[in-house]
Amino acid sequence: RVWCSDGRGGGAVIGQAVLLGSLVRDRASASGRGFKFQPNTERRPRVYTIAVTSGKGGVGKTSIAVNLAILLAWAGRGVRMVDADFGLSNAEVLMGVVPVHTLEDVVRGSVDVADAWVECPEGVKLLSSGSGLQAMANLDGTDVAEVMRMVNASASDGDIIVFDTAPGIDEPVVSLLSLADEVLMVTTPEPTSITDTYAAIKVLLSTPPSPPLDKGWVDRPRITLVANCCTVPSQASAVADGLQGICKRFLGRSFDGYEYLPYDPSVGRAIQRQRPLAVTSSHAPAASWLRRLAIKVAERARKHEANVFQDLSAARTPKRDAVVGGGG
Repeated sequence: RVWCSDGRGGGAVIGQAVLLGSLVRDRASASGRGFKFQPNTERRPRVYTIAVTSGKGGVGKTSIAVNLAILLAWAGRGVRMVDADFGLSNAEVLMGVVPVHTLEDVVRGSVDVADAWVECPEGVKLLSSGSGLQAMANLDGTDVAEVMRMVNASASDGDIIVFDTAPGIDEPVVSLLSLADEVLMVTTPEPTSITDTYAAIKVLLSTPPSPPLDKGWVDRPRITLVANCCTVPSQASAVADGLQGICKRFLGRSFDGYEYLPYDPSVGRAIQRQRPLAVTSSHAPAASWLRRLAIKVAERARKHEANVFQDLSAARTPKRDAVVGGGG
């Protein structure tokens, strides 16, 4: 579920996405019962949240999320990762850790979120949602928003939080994406992946923006397309250009940029060893391009922090009229 085959074709399959892209799947999610959400509404640390997602499974999403988190931590950032594939969590397998507590324990109120984080050897703090837990699979969009608030409140100022979501466009996934600062939309050159990617982008762009968890106004996440398992950079460019054209034609807008990740057998070997690519094959082509992605993400996080600091400073500075006073 976390690696992909060698897809070929690039722009040649875009036409199929035009025909199939509007067939957006949807299904109802039952509410998770018995949960006791106790978010800390007073403490709102300045964090940068990244949601790594995909329209379909098997495109390398979890591997990208894990390695991105590790590379950001190695760059000196405080990094937390949440396996938000609720009920089917497996990031801990690649991280090589066994969580004592999961997110289910947190939302049921039996464990404080601060005690549920697992320190990974690579410097990342991981929060698993557990595997094979039906209650977690039944979370709805409102539940997910409360989970994000709890997670963000437990972080430190300047942290980057990487959410590895479930694939698809179910309500919990869309809710999480709409609350993130940045969405990394992972796709491959395969026709089915491109079709589902368009569907996911369509739903995300059509969803009313959510009030951010740390600001008082409405904002939309940045959407970065990640073209994975491409044979050459030009194939990624063809995929991105084709999808962008479709989005602008039918939706009137598109994603904000794209990144290229090559097909690399080292990725599959690392997964078979249950270790992150950045650890086992740091000089592999895919690892090198992942480092480039991490550098760009870190820079966007830095700019986000600067903007939030300016906004908070402006909000705390009394207006001149208020200081001087004024009569009617």
